Amino acid sequence: MSDYNDIKDNEIRIIGNANQPKETLRKPFYRQWWFWTAVIVLAVLAAVLITLSHSSKPESDETAIVETIESAPIAPTVDKSEPATVLVRDTSVNDVQMRIYTPVNAVPELSIGYPDLKDNTLVMAFQAADVRADNHEILGAYVLKGEMLSRGRSKKGFCAIIDGKIQLGMAESTPLLEEATEKEGYFFRQYPLVLDGKMVENKPKNKAFRHALCELNGTIVTVSSMGMESLHDFAQALADLGVQNAIYLVGAEAYGFCRTQSDNMPETVTWGERQTDKTFEKVNFIVWRINAM
Repeated sequence: MSDYNDIKDNEIRIIGNANQPKETLRKPFYRQWWFWTAVIVLAVLAAVLITLSHSSKPESDETAIVETIESAPIAPTVDKSEPATVLVRDTSVNDVQMRIYTPVNAVPELSIGYPDLKDNTLVMAFQAADVRADNHEILGAYVLKGEMLSRGRSKKGFCAIIDGKIQLGMAESTPLLEEATEKEGYFFRQYPLVLDGKMVENKPKNKAFRHALCELNGTIVTVSSMGMESLHDFAQALADLGVQNAIYLVGAEAYGFCRTQSDNMPETVTWGERQTDKTFEKVNFIVWRINAM
């Protein structure tokens, strides 16, 4: 047997059977026809699925907000044949969950002391002006049926109720205060949140459950946060919701209630806590009462 290790530099030797067929070389899988067919099929399926998902995707928050508001009769006409009630709708703006209360066939007024749930003429109540911790008096200018109970401009936002109509605004002084006094109306002050569609910044930075009295699409509603929010985020959410003007209502654990209609049966929903401490002797509310006119 020849020694294959003694091959010279200028010599060529054939090893193995010369008649043996050459081994067939296989192409890489990514050069096979079946691979590219599978890729094309998967691409087509992916395109179809993406198209279907976009067509069935929920509408954006902005569109959803518009539909939520428009679906609720937030500018109802007074119909004596229909019972007074409160329409409740939920929505979300900027990740702020909110509940909108729209009183129907009811007129607003202010009151001192906790409202009586047994008074069936009341359909909704929210705490209105703050009460001072030092002297337990109402903070800011306050008019109750034409009587001036307190004075002050520490908060520039205001609500005037004259001839059963609510007007919201922001000013250190306003002729509506005098008009409310002359016409046996109502007036109170609170933090301004939205003015002419733009958010108003306020000093308090803590988070709490928030309530607001708002003008939305020409109708007065109240809006509550369903979670703890800063005044900044709450006010910005109201502005983005489309609120034209808004002032704050007492938040946190402030007491309130509303009456809704379910299958023509009234249902009373309450929130917050009723306090008995002396500080709350002047607790006051904006309430809506059945329109007797």
